[in-house]
Amino acid sequence: MSERETAGGELGLIQAFVNTVDLDPGVEELKDPNTLRAWLVANKLMPGHHPVDDSDLKNALAVREAMRGVIGGNSALPIYPVDLATLNSAAAASRLRMRFAPDGRPRLEPEASGAVGAIGRLVAALYSAMQDEEWERLKLCGSGTCRWAFYDRSKNHSSRWCNMASCGNREKARRFRQKGTAASAPRRG
Repeated sequence: MSERETAGGELGLIQAFVNTVDLDPGVEELKDPNTLRAWLVANKLMPGHHPVDDSDLKNALAVREAMRGVIGGNSALPIYPVDLATLNSAAAASRLRMRFAPDGRPRLEPEASGAVGAIGRLVAALYSAMQDEEWERLKLCGSGTCRWAFYDRSKNHSSRWCNMASCGNREKARRFRQKGTAASAPRRG
């Protein structure tokens, strides 16, 4: 959604990948190997001539959800070992190696090609983004049904929802209703 905050650079790439599914309405952008291939090519993660199959799609979706889990750590959510294992597995499968770029700076690059290499580039981008002070600004929406990755532009890094007008108001109304229900419940005594 355009009113949600977006990050730039590698942080923005990770945010865009994680948000290829909108959980609240249940809209999946990566529906099949062809849509995954198109997304990877459009984001310059692999050339267009490489094929993508169902196992690549399954791997990409697992890596996406593992990234969502790691981003959740910036929203005080637990980071689960299974998510870390998924990311480690993707890094190993793509054979990430440190290389020096033409500007002399080190970066991680996959030795693998195709979709496996492209997913490795995403894992490398995640690693790089996590080294940046802006990393902590990438959060997950506090709405249990949304979990959209958003960039927290607030001065004190305290935003909880991807969009106050939708998720924030809905969550506040839900809590208010819960309080009202609890307050009106008969007391036993």
